[in-house]
Amino acid sequence: MILVTGATGNTGRHVIDGLLAAGADVRALVRQPLLAGLPAGVELAVGDITDPEAVRKAAAGAEVAFLLWPSYSAEGAAPVVAALTEQVSRVVYLSALNVDDDQPAEQNGVWGQVEELIVESGADWTFVRPGGFAANTREWAEEIRSGGVVTMPSPKAGRSLIHERDIADVAVLALLDAAHSGKKYVLTGPEVLTQEEQVAAIGAVIGKELRVEEQSAEQAREAMFAAGADPVFVDSGLRYWESLVDTPEPVHSTYRELTGRPGRTYQEWVREHADEFRVLSTEEVAEEFVGAFRSGEFARAGKVQAADVVRVSPSEYEGELVGQLAIMENAVRTLEGHEISRVDILGPLVSPDHFAARFTFHFAGDEPETTKLSLYTVTAGKITREEVFYFTEPVS
Repeated sequence: MILVTGATGNTGRHVIDGLLAAGADVRALVRQPLLAGLPAGVELAVGDITDPEAVRKAAAGAEVAFLLWPSYSAEGAAPVVAALTEQVSRVVYLSALNVDDDQPAEQNGVWGQVEELIVESGADWTFVRPGGFAANTREWAEEIRSGGVVTMPSPKAGRSLIHERDIADVAVLALLDAAHSGKKYVLTGPEVLTQEEQVAAIGAVIGKELRVEEQSAEQAREAMFAAGADPVFVDSGLRYWESLVDTPEPVHSTYRELTGRPGRTYQEWVREHADEFRVLSTEEVAEEFVGAFRSGEFARAGKVQAADVVRVSPSEYEGELVGQLAIMENAVRTLEGHEISRVDILGPLVSPDHFAARFTFHFAGDEPETTKLSLYTVTAGKITREEVFYFTEPVS
């Protein structure tokens, strides 16, 4: 049994896919099972990675674990690592390229500090140290969808961004084979592109002329704070990107050496994620959203919802719910104690800026089914509003 934390994230989903393909028994620690959207065959353990007791329970009976610590601070990591290594004998930790073994752990940020905690635990370990994730360039998606100008600091910073599937491939090798214990694998993509070259690559794939506009450090700082960036990261990130103008990130061949294959290029990543950078039609949004529900990939459905999407359902609550988090919490609260056995869907029925779908939820046991019709408003390629009408009483 292999425990995967961070299972619903950019890398964790690919780790799970790789383990399942290899025939491994997989357990995932997730906060919201209903919305995890993980493949059939994955055992779900409910809890938060920052809760030592939840981690201890999730790791019980597992032999090895994939660990992702989700904060820019190591505060709270020590009891979690202790709880994890009480149960598993080996940990594969997703660290970072900028860890320098010649420096004390505290000078290597959260990644170096968590590495030190794992070493001191006495468990066997493998540290996977990737550079910048290609997935992080999703932060430009809104500007690209809404116009042709992308604002950023240090556009000439040279980066060897890595595809998250390459990171997962190496993690899977380490999880499946103890021969990788004690290794520190530095991973990058196969080439260096400046940030403005990355934007050009996106434009070439989606067929849109894009332009980069440089921000000052102060403008970038304000924008990052407004977007909710961790203060610990902002200033160090800005200094790092500025340093890459004259000294680009290196390219390491570790992935090829371990897998026998060349690393995936940034252009490959963009082709796989092209729809995230263009404005989808209402029909495309409807098909993606309803298709995600049909396949049980609820997290995928969220990608076509606006961050401030509004949900109105007078049969369930007064007023409006605003934002994906509030809607998700309501779904979890509403369905607590109820097990959905099947969902039948009629639709989508599409008009220029709306679509509708009828959902019939079947529950385990003798619970009666619940049927609702939802009307969705689509603005600029995102669902911005959902109005819910029940044919039968909602579960309670």
